[in-house]
Amino acid sequence: MVKIEPVTKNHPNRERKKVILVGTEGKNKTEELYLRELEGTQKKYHFIFAAGNETDPVKITRNTIKSLKKEGLRIKNGDMALSMFDLDAKDEKRVQLAEAKKIAAKANVSLITSNPCFEIWYLEHLGYSSKVFRNSEEVIKQILKKMPEYKKNICDFDKLYPLTDRAIRNCEKLELHHEKTSTETMHEFNNPRTDVYKIVKIVMEGNR
Repeated sequence: MVKIEPVTKNHPNRERKKVILVGTEGKNKTEELYLRELEGTQKKYHFIFAAGNETDPVKITRNTIKSLKKEGLRIKNGDMALSMFDLDAKDEKRVQLAEAKKIAAKANVSLITSNPCFEIWYLEHLGYSSKVFRNSEEVIKQILKKMPEYKKNICDFDKLYPLTDRAIRNCEKLELHHEKTSTETMHEFNNPRTDVYKIVKIVMEGNR
């Protein structure tokens, strides 16, 4: 279970949006595009993104921590710091994930992982699927069967957002499926899965 920890920057005597600092994979801006659109649906949270162009989970997490310090943010009052990355169904990322978890825990940064990729979150908007995928390309192909106009790195948010509650339910259903059937020692490597719904759920509930 991902534990979302809060961070904050002091702004005395005035109300402000809660800050969600996110470190993402540098070569893939799908996550950032989606979260920027999500921010526009509510008035409680503001997303800022860590600098960096890394794809390695450890380096992404370190960049998140570096930006956390640069922004002068500290753990308090409901803000969050997240490091978000894909596991790509690659066993070699197990060691990287283990190291990233240690680094993140010391800095109170939460890890938001997807296996094989972030687009699992999009796919669960379109219907429940527990199909195992070898890579992100297979996920994209599955999305295109249900949403032919989809293009990677272009967030068709207006079509996806009305289906968000369904996507959250489907992701929770996936978690239960893996709990009952999986023998995976690192639950993050269950396939398919994503933690993205957890942060989306927090943002949406904060707006109700």
